Amino acid sequence: MRLRSEEGVIIRPDERFTSFITAVGGEPDLVISVSNGKAATPASAAKVFSAPLIEETPSGPKETGKTFWEVASDSEATYITAKLKDPGRDPLLVIPHDSFSWQLYTQMPGTEADPLPYPLDGLILYFLTSIKGGLMLHGSGVVCGGRGWIFTGKSGSGKTTMAMIFDRNGDRVIHDDRLIVKNEGDRWVMHSTPVYRNDEPRSTSVDHLWVISHGRSNISEPLSGAEAAGMVISNSVQQNWDRDAAGRLIAQAEALTSSVRVSRLAFLPDNSIRDYLSARESEPYVLASQAAASLLADNQTLIITAGGFSMWPSIRPGDRVILSPCHTADLTAGDVVAARRDGGFVVHRITEIKKDSAFLLFRIRGDASMAYDPWITELNLAGLATTVRRGGKELRIRSRRMPYLIGWLLASATGILKRMIRRMR
Repeated sequence: MRLRSEEGVIIRPDERFTSFITAVGGEPDLVISVSNGKAATPASAAKVFSAPLIEETPSGPKETGKTFWEVASDSEATYITAKLKDPGRDPLLVIPHDSFSWQLYTQMPGTEADPLPYPLDGLILYFLTSIKGGLMLHGSGVVCGGRGWIFTGKSGSGKTTMAMIFDRNGDRVIHDDRLIVKNEGDRWVMHSTPVYRNDEPRSTSVDHLWVISHGRSNISEPLSGAEAAGMVISNSVQQNWDRDAAGRLIAQAEALTSSVRVSRLAFLPDNSIRDYLSARESEPYVLASQAAASLLADNQTLIITAGGFSMWPSIRPGDRVILSPCHTADLTAGDVVAARRDGGFVVHRITEIKKDSAFLLFRIRGDASMAYDPWITELNLAGLATTVRRGGKELRIRSRRMPYLIGWLLASATGILKRMIRRMR
């Protein structure tokens, strides 16, 4: 992007752009002519969007009843007006249709101009990204073990917390608030954007994207198809008044989620989440999980080894659990199923089934677990478990017979006893 001065204006961007300014030549994607003059949205332009000004209060974010920025459009151009308080002015950005020569009227007095005041800076980057076929995501991006990971979600879901966890462990943080994601040849790349004073240009390939929320335990579930694309779209900066822009966003979200792994992640805000993801992103885990899912998808029977006490005593550590393909329409509460997790499966019992507008939803829980797993869709059910092999015998998985608390206490005691015996040997 090149900022070109008009009428002798001296362009002085805010200091958060210092590291993003370069004197290297070359043809820019966009030229913005900057003027300190005043201009108004023409009467022919209809208002298509108005963003309310939100202010933080002790009880949470609240609308002030004032406008933060607004968009109008006519047959010639799109007009963006930002409502700034300090100093009070309403800069106008004019984006002609099918042109990469834009005009900015800053309405600043004197001969100096800040062409990128907040929120105009983000709007310029967004419109350029959208036109060029990229996505702007609310999210944090990190590099861990040479892999690029994105964590996206609604406000308060833990994006900044996640970035802080990886930063404390010496991992490289691309950004913790706003990312531009683009397809560049044979890979998807995330880029930082200037938001904070010390920001600098950072980029890396994208290997996995998680839609995050706080949870009682670390659980990563793979997403695919329309569900994955929808999750990406819902956490993208977007304009819903422009059919072409909406179409580009949908196309890019589908392209991204068809080539980059996408998952839903509930996490604990401590170092355990980094260890959890690092283990499941290792190549042996990924390959084994993909192979197992493929076998079940091809209507093959699969045998996996149980590793925990969450289904004790029906399923015990070391049991060989026999999984067969499941038909979700035939499932009922009480059936034991394998749900997809990144890096493997969790085998738990169905406690409730309901239907939303698009999918059957299942709630599952271990017989010795004190908490339910998050709701999952039928797309995340991999197989049905009815029998286990234990000590050379094939045993049918029984119905749950004891309260969850009793099961949890007995399973915990059994686990502690087994560890003590191993130490004594």
